[in-house]
Amino acid sequence: MANNGFYDKHAVALATQYRAADVDTVHEAWVSEIAASTPGLACDIGAGSGRDANWLAEKGWDVIAVEPSQGMRELAIPKSHANVTWLDDSLPELFRLRALGHRFDLVLLSAVWQHLPPGQRERAFRILTELLKPGGTLVITLRHGTDELENRERGFHPVSAAELAVFAQRRAVVMRDPVTQPDETRAHLQWETLVFSIPGADVDNLLLL
Repeated sequence: MANNGFYDKHAVALATQYRAADVDTVHEAWVSEIAASTPGLACDIGAGSGRDANWLAEKGWDVIAVEPSQGMRELAIPKSHANVTWLDDSLPELFRLRALGHRFDLVLLSAVWQHLPPGQRERAFRILTELLKPGGTLVITLRHGTDELENRERGFHPVSAAELAVFAQRRAVVMRDPVTQPDETRAHLQWETLVFSIPGADVDNLLLL
């Protein structure tokens, strides 16, 4: 998925950057989706510094934080909330996560989707929807920007809401209208938030690829 060597090498600087952001502002486009619901089981995929996993845990959620970079995990685990469990795994397959047999009320991919090559994305989306309970919510944020050096170093690929809308339609998953907001500190970046929900029918009856 990600260029783990880059994240291992720059773990301290990246963790500091991620933790400096105001989480409520970063996720204001979708936090209302869960504000009125009873906290349940969440999964933060590409959890990085643990910022978002801890934020959810503080709201009462039990969280599995999935992060493939050893450097990021080693920094994050000592600062973790008691309700956060860490797992070394990665998209698209998420073998270890799937082996746990959990179904989640919430799955979050914040600043992760751009790491996936286009050829892996539809399968990844199917796996993500299969991890959700009926009525569960999937949140994906898309990074849009023009920093070519950073894109190469981190292994980023172009992303679009239109592509994910096609995947959602094929899976009979409901997709809300995207919300776009600027990056807090980097003028050349914008973030697009997509929220998907699984209908209240058995997930196993959804169309399989």
